Amino acid sequence: MKGDKKLGSAPKENSTQWKKNETAIAKNPYLRAQRDRTQGLDGSKVGAISTGVNDQVYKDNFDKIQWAKPEDKEKPKFRMKVNGKYIDEEE
Repeated sequence: MKGDKKLGSAPKENSTQWKKNETAIAKNPYLRAQRDRTQGLDGSKVGAISTGVNDQVYKDNFDKIQWAKPEDKEKPKFRMKVNGKYIDEEE
């Protein structure tokens, strides 16, 4: 012990140090897997993106999915101000 603080003790949950640690763990896959293992989770599958099982219904209807296309969307309209007046306004 160093003073009245134990060495190696984990910070209290939702404290400032705990949040900093969680941020660092979230960015590193190895640390994420180690944390999951210590919490009793299988580190090989936790945190990985999974789209689920591709069952036969999904495979049969895959071509019916309407995927978003950028050309279908209306382009945003921007207005520019020069010297306090919009350039598209008539004088």
